[in-house]
Amino acid sequence: MPNLFADDETDVFDAVGQEVDEATPAALVELTPRTNPDFFGHDGVEKPLLQDFLAGRLPHALVLAGPPGIGKATLAFRLARFLFSQGDETQGAGLFGDVAPPASLYVSPEHPAFRRVASSGHADLVTIEREFDEKKGRLKTEISVEAVRRIHPFLHMTAAEGGWRVVIVDSAEYLNASSQNALLKILEEPPKKTVLILTTSQPGSFLPTIRSRCRMIHMEPLPEKIIGTLLDRMAPGLALDEKAVLSRLAQGSIGKALQFYQDDGVALYRELLGVLAAMPEIDMVEVHKLAEKLGKYGAEQSYATATEIMTGWCERQARATARGQSPADVISGDAAVFQKINGAYPPGHFFRAWEKISQLVLQTEIYNLDKKQAIIGAFLALQKPDYQGLNI
Repeated sequence: MPNLFADDETDVFDAVGQEVDEATPAALVELTPRTNPDFFGHDGVEKPLLQDFLAGRLPHALVLAGPPGIGKATLAFRLARFLFSQGDETQGAGLFGDVAPPASLYVSPEHPAFRRVASSGHADLVTIEREFDEKKGRLKTEISVEAVRRIHPFLHMTAAEGGWRVVIVDSAEYLNASSQNALLKILEEPPKKTVLILTTSQPGSFLPTIRSRCRMIHMEPLPEKIIGTLLDRMAPGLALDEKAVLSRLAQGSIGKALQFYQDDGVALYRELLGVLAAMPEIDMVEVHKLAEKLGKYGAEQSYATATEIMTGWCERQARATARGQSPADVISGDAAVFQKINGAYPPGHFFRAWEKISQLVLQTEIYNLDKKQAIIGAFLALQKPDYQGLNI
């Protein structure tokens, strides 16, 4: 990935970061993809999109694919704001006259298009995403076909501001079969000056006919240095050592880093590691205590963080084994724990454990199963190569 910052810019960010580290108290800055004007670490994705726009060949449908929390939705709203800021002018080389063409998709927070998108009040933008289930107190497990059907009448209306119309389908892996078929009909005959943007962490879940009608853009995890810079902005006041641990825990996802920060994920990591360190033996009394705490009502965020940590362990171990490398420390001393554990298991164990835990977490979410049992099952999947699952 090309270096985002020149050397002098890096020095400036480091200096600012040091000042921010010394500030107290820490306070999370509430930025969402709709309201975030900044976009770091994906220069190699943003610039080609801008060049396509300037050349008049912007695709009518895009899939932004990559791990959760790396900026896919942020880029989707950034592109939408940029298109709206261009008004109803004819795109191409003559669009800007004697004015230099834009160097990025950045739009100032003071721009009317930015403010309307941020407030969910732009008439030429429709956002489709999972809805909140008031009865169950959580997001629904699917994006319904009714939600997708809102797109068709929107696209057949005249653009309210005479320019572009944009549809964003966020977390599109949650589209069910009926939703995907409804979306496919829209993709077959898209109106002019319309862009559909799908964000997903599972592009393989789409129908082949949907993939064939969209340009697939793969976004990579963010470097640790970029994660640190974003933490400076969004969680000012973090101590240097905690910021370093969060940056490593995040595995390239600023969303994951912020989740760990909000839920005291570093302390939870150490607590989980204390149980794991005894493997291949395991203290089931301690496992049940942890599972009881993480599975109770009101601890949903802690449960999500814990399962992120455990699947992250498996990913690290599987990646290190495949590359013939020793795992590196996330917190001081944990690499030695994983090195010891790795020698006690056959090759491929942690990849298979990742599959089992990921499936267990997904089933627990979809079917609203007992989270306590899911945590117990996750530890057993880590411990036992022949683990087949719990009856939950």
